[in-house]
Amino acid sequence: MLRDESQRAGTSGGAAVTNGGASRLPGWLPYLAIALGTTATCLVNTFSTWHDLARLGRAVPLWQPLLWEISSGVLVVALAPLVHRLVLVSLAWPHRPWLLGPLHATAILAFSAVHVCGMVLLRKLGYWAAGAGDYSFGFSGGNLFYELRKDILVYLLLAAVFWLSELWRRRPQPQAAAVAAAAPGGLWLRDGTINLRLEPADIVAVVSAGNYVEYWLASGKRHLIRTTLQAEEERLRPLGFSRIHRARLVNHGRIRRIAGKPSGDFEVEMDTGESFAGSRRYREGLVVLTP
Repeated sequence: MLRDESQRAGTSGGAAVTNGGASRLPGWLPYLAIALGTTATCLVNTFSTWHDLARLGRAVPLWQPLLWEISSGVLVVALAPLVHRLVLVSLAWPHRPWLLGPLHATAILAFSAVHVCGMVLLRKLGYWAAGAGDYSFGFSGGNLFYELRKDILVYLLLAAVFWLSELWRRRPQPQAAAVAAAAPGGLWLRDGTINLRLEPADIVAVVSAGNYVEYWLASGKRHLIRTTLQAEEERLRPLGFSRIHRARLVNHGRIRRIAGKPSGDFEVEMDTGESFAGSRRYREGLVVLTP
C-alpha cells in the first residue's frame, strides 16, 4: 500500500471518486423540482380561482385564493420527505411486492389527512392575521373525498419524481467503473487528509457504517471513508466484488467457503478467517462461484 499526499485522486473528485462522480444526481434536486413545480401550480391556480370567482360574481381579494393555494403547497412540500422515505422502502422490498399496495394506500390516507388538517390550520391563521374573520372549510364527507382525490394524484406524482430520481441515481456507471478498474497501481481512497492507494486483492470486504463505509484489509487494517456502499459497489463490481448483504461487499478472490442455511441465507468465510452473514436476497451475486 502506497501513500500520496496529493489531492489528485480521492473520494471527492476525479473520474474514480467513491461518491459516484459528477454524473450522480444531487439529493436535493428532486426537492428543488418539487418546490418549483408546486410554486408554479399555486400561482396558476391562484389567478385561475380569482378570475373564476369574479366571473361568477363572487369576487374576493387576491390574497385569499393566494393563501388557499400557498397553504396547500407548503404542506405538499413539507410532506415530500415522507413520500421519499416510502419510495426508498419500496425499492428495498423487491421480493415483497404484495406489501407495497397496503403500504402506499395507508400512506395516501395519512398524507391526505395531514395535508387537509395542516392547510386548514394555516388558512385559519392567515384569516386571523388579516382580520378577515374565521376561515370555514366544512369537514363534510364530500369535501374530504374531493381533497382525497387530489391528494392521491399529488402523492403519486411525488412518488414518481422520487422513484425516477432514485433509478437515475442508482443506475450503473460503466464509464466510471472502467476508469476505476483501469486505474494504474490499484484503487484510490481518501482516509482523512491522506489519499490511499490499495491493491484490490488486499481488500477482504467493504462494510457499511452509517454515512461511511469501512474497508477491511487482509493485513487487519481498516479504513473508514465517507461515501455510500452503493457507490463503492458500482466501482468495485468490475474488480470482482459482490454484495452479499445490504450492508457489506466481499472480494470473490478471498472467499474460502460458502455455507448455505435452510432459510436461504448463507455464510461466507474468507481466507483471512473472517466470516460474513449473507442474505438470500443477494445469493445471485455469488452463483458464479458455486457449483
